Amino acid sequence: MAELKSLKTKNKTFVFESFGNQEADNPAKIIFSRFPFLHELYFKTGDVALDFDDKEKMTKSIMENFSNQGIDHQRFFAECVERIEDLSYNGMKIKTPAEFFEFIPTEAAYAIALEAYTYAKESDTFTLEEKKS
Repeated sequence: MAELKSLKTKNKTFVFESFGNQEADNPAKIIFSRFPFLHELYFKTGDVALDFDDKEKMTKSIMENFSNQGIDHQRFFAECVERIEDLSYNGMKIKTPAEFFEFIPTEAAYAIALEAYTYAKESDTFTLEEKKS
């Protein structure tokens, strides 16, 4: 009988590296409720020109969106992040995905969110071993 073995699984508590967070005495953490499935890519669709009569324009728009890492970080956080711990900005404690995008400066929020997204999309590692009965 073959037995599936887990070699490496992601931790649902993610300590991001951006802005020296890992060196803090009490680093901020993103707590995932779940990780995205393989088919969940969270690309922004609102910025894509869906002009089916102008296929060149549509293709260019999709490629620009993709190359600009056109990820819908807010939807990704809303669907996959349970909470944020030990993070504050200007004295405001940030605890929810909504607060994260409301109060953290846009550039910082997207840098952290991209790091979290990259981590979340990493694959777990498994192997099959022959189990002797």
